[in-house]
Amino acid sequence: MRKQSEHGQERALNISGAFVRRTDLSGASLRGANLAGADAANANFRGADFEGAILDGTVLRGADLTDAKNLTVQQLSRAIVDRTTVLPAYIDQAALRVTQ
Repeated sequence: MRKQSEHGQERALNISGAFVRRTDLSGASLRGANLAGADAANANFRGADFEGAILDGTVLRGADLTDAKNLTVQQLSRAIVDRTTVLPAYIDQAALRVTQ
């Protein structure tokens, strides 16, 4: 999700520290977005684009990341995921530190 600044420049979404549990962000462009420390437990990110997104400390327990684009193991290793987090098919859960 990018917004235009008052000067016409694009800027990335910043929801660091926000409470966005159960929010539907399916198909959203989260390119370069700052989600650090956000609580996105059980949120729907189906098909969302995470290119360059910051996920440091982002709570993704139970989140649905099915078909998410440009999401990396490196990004997810900085987030909080558990066994109920639905990962895209190209991410191996074994490569992540998963909480109970």
